[in-house]
Amino acid sequence: MHPRWRTRVRTAAGLFVAGVFLLIVAGMLCERLSERRDRARYPRIGRSVDIGGRTLNLDCSGDGTPVVIFESAGHTAGYSWVDIQPEVARFTRACWYDRAGYGWSDPAPSPRTFAAIANDLHALTHAAGLAPPYILVGATAGAFHVRVYNGLYPGDVAGSVLIHASDWDIFSHEPAFMKSAADAWPAWLKNISCRTLWPAMARIGVVRLLHNPGAGTPFGLQFLSSAQQQELAFLSNNPSVARTEGEGCSLDESMEEVRSAGSFGHRPLRVLIDSRPFPSPEPRFDAQTQALNDFWFQQLQPRLAGLSTAGKLEMNPHAEDPPSIIDAVRQVVLAVREQPQPQR
Repeated sequence: MHPRWRTRVRTAAGLFVAGVFLLIVAGMLCERLSERRDRARYPRIGRSVDIGGRTLNLDCSGDGTPVVIFESAGHTAGYSWVDIQPEVARFTRACWYDRAGYGWSDPAPSPRTFAAIANDLHALTHAAGLAPPYILVGATAGAFHVRVYNGLYPGDVAGSVLIHASDWDIFSHEPAFMKSAADAWPAWLKNISCRTLWPAMARIGVVRLLHNPGAGTPFGLQFLSSAQQQELAFLSNNPSVARTEGEGCSLDESMEEVRSAGSFGHRPLRVLIDSRPFPSPEPRFDAQTQALNDFWFQQLQPRLAGLSTAGKLEMNPHAEDPPSIIDAVRQVVLAVREQPQPQR
């Protein structure tokens, strides 16, 4: 190459690198300013609790024991329980919290397995001075977290309510139309995307520019008012959420934790499930969808209720609605209170 062209190429390359660097710095600054505005958009509900170098947000109300702790659904901030918590607080102390990265809680390091989430909750309850044992209420992926918590800290769990829960083998029964393209990615590519690429894109503002694609719809959104829906969607899906590894990124490891978590023994358990079947999107998927419905309703849900000798399954079109959840929590609270207390 002619020396003059070599000089031009080097100059162009240097300008390109400098331009990229300036764009990254500008993106980081804009993202920080945007996050500051985000924090001012919705004032904190609850209090910040230090669990050792980072904080989680916790909101409690009511009095009495056992304490009920609400574990939110996957990709959902704790605010999803804002209407249910006050009703439960009428008969016992009730708390919800934001998992790491959601709502008003700090991000957390990878990997974000279900055990890591359970360990966070354990650290939070003890740092906040909440006396065990608790009644844990978990929806969708939150039910996985409840089961793993019970396996790690069985002495902390008095009873549980699982809502729209599944089990470690559910993915082998899902029809093809329910699977995403990312499901076929090799593990190393998922890890790079989850633990490096996506958090980096969040820090420099790219996720914000893309409007946080793939964030999903928070569970229970339809039961809230319009203003509450906007707040829950923001607290669950704002760009800063992407700074923490996605909860499904370590799925194989997490599902093994669920499989190994064991049962609830003789402790009260309620399993709530909407009885309406999954719809088939096209006639060619009818057989696969029917097979999923058969597994979901006839095998999986009774299996979950069987995790306790005191387990009960509630299956009807309104089983996942707030009144049903509140009633199930009340039943478990009363069952725990009726149990003989250990002699001190």
